[in-house]
Amino acid sequence: MIAALTWLLLYQLVGEVFARLLSLPIPGPVIGMALLFCTLVIRDRMGLRMPQEFQQTANELLQHLSLLFVPA
Repeated sequence: MIAALTWLLLYQLVGEVFARLLSLPIPGPVIGMALLFCTLVIRDRMGLRMPQEFQQTANELLQHLSLLFVPA
C-alpha cells in the first residue's frame, strides 16, 4: 500500500511541477490524475494490467473517501 500511495503522490507532484512550469490554469493534482490515467491506459493497451497493489489501495481510498473530502 505504501508503494502505491508513493506512486500516486509522485504523479501529483509531477502534475504540480507541470502546472507551475507551464503556468497552466489547471491544478497540478488534476494534471497528475490525467497523467496517471494515460499511463494506465497505455499499460492496458500493451497487455499489462494494473498491479494488484494499486487496486487494493484504490479500494481502500474509495472506502474512506468521505473522510478525505474537504469541501471548499
